[in-house]
Amino acid sequence: MLQIIANVLTDALLDSLKILPFLLACHILIEVYEYRAGSKIKVNKLLGGKGAPLLGSAVGLIPQCGFSVVATKLYAKRNIKLGTLLAVYIATSDEAIPILIASPSTAIKLVPLILIKFFLALAVGYGVNLFLRKTQTVALSGDSADEISTGCHHHKIGGDGAETHAHEHGERKEEVCEREHGEKEHGHKPKKFDWHRFVLHPLVHSLTTLAFIFGVNVILGGVLEFVGEDRLFAAMDKAVWAQPLIAALVGLIPNCASSVVITQMYAVGGLSLGAAVAGLSVNAGIALAVLFKENKSVKNNLLILLTLYAVGALAGIIITAVI
Repeated sequence: MLQIIANVLTDALLDSLKILPFLLACHILIEVYEYRAGSKIKVNKLLGGKGAPLLGSAVGLIPQCGFSVVATKLYAKRNIKLGTLLAVYIATSDEAIPILIASPSTAIKLVPLILIKFFLALAVGYGVNLFLRKTQTVALSGDSADEISTGCHHHKIGGDGAETHAHEHGERKEEVCEREHGEKEHGHKPKKFDWHRFVLHPLVHSLTTLAFIFGVNVILGGVLEFVGEDRLFAAMDKAVWAQPLIAALVGLIPNCASSVVITQMYAVGGLSLGAAVAGLSVNAGIALAVLFKENKSVKNNLLILLTLYAVGALAGIIITAVI
């Protein structure tokens, strides 16, 4: 028995460590993208316009949960419409992309997953906004300088964003502005390399994700060892129609661990494409927890939650029936 447990732990650790370099590289690239690619978006010019669901669907695909959190706060202030919020939630995949691209054998599974989620987010976003066009109003900011940042751990909204960020790290607002954007009067960026942002933060994020992956691999390895691979997949095949319903429930858990579980199960063939779409379409990281904190209408929050679950589960069932 001890030998079996040791083998399961060893195999799980080795399988997990194989993807660490890819996870780290991916998270570093995400940080560079957020810093270089103009991750600032004018609230009153884009997110309240007709192209808002398209923008939300596209940015939501970026493997981080920051934008879904920012979108949630904007919705709580009624700066964006409900359809736009749902588009962001559905498109968000959290850790799915880094995990699947880490291995050539699973990277191919990413393509249909992302395409389906993107077009589903578009359809729901525009559909909901069209349906509610007569009842929704958007309270756009009158200040053209109002911006948001999509960084996963650098959430900002409007003029007080830098101050909020400073409080989280024990820094003054001026220090944050200088560190992140450089001294504007000199027209250049800080000379010092930001090790915290480009090295330490990606490394911590990667190790956290790796810990979840290791836990999932241990569980899967133990099940395969004691139940048997053939019996496990036979049982999963029998429950193929229930998979989207269950995966969507797991996906609602406001934590990146749920996306790791769903993605790992999908990668090894334990979940169908329909179930993976269902689970990851409702998985918006911690955004759902933020929704219940920031949006005062509990009834509205529950309606969003039920709508998200219904869309994800129904999409998963349809995909399972078609494919």
